[in-house]
Amino acid sequence: MKVSQKSEYALRAMLELALRVDRAQPVRSADIARNQQIPEKFLELILVELRRAGLIASQRGPVGGHRLARDPAEISVGEVWRVIDGSVLERPLGGSDPFRGVWDDVNKAVTEVVDQVSLADIRKRAEAKRSVPDYSI
Repeated sequence: MKVSQKSEYALRAMLELALRVDRAQPVRSADIARNQQIPEKFLELILVELRRAGLIASQRGPVGGHRLARDPAEISVGEVWRVIDGSVLERPLGGSDPFRGVWDDVNKAVTEVVDQVSLADIRKRAEAKRSVPDYSI
């Protein structure tokens, strides 16, 4: 299984929007790019695909930017991945391939996992990782 760079960037961009879902202002592309270390030009292309798929909403103008189109709990990692790459697992197609059933089972298992993990779940993991206990007195 291989996650494309484009899918990883899309997921990181969606995470950035999920982390800022409670803020009133939309998130500028430059901020997403900087915070998630994504090349801004490449990010712009990804954001267009995410917007066309209905995963994000964009607003133009001086206070413009991007926000999630739905609640982070309603958007799965698998949904984002499929928008960008079309399928979760790439495998050679062959009618008489003796491993076809194995790859179908692997694809089914991976799809099940990524469809069960939401952006809200990833947000919780990211926030837990960022929070550092304060032991000062």
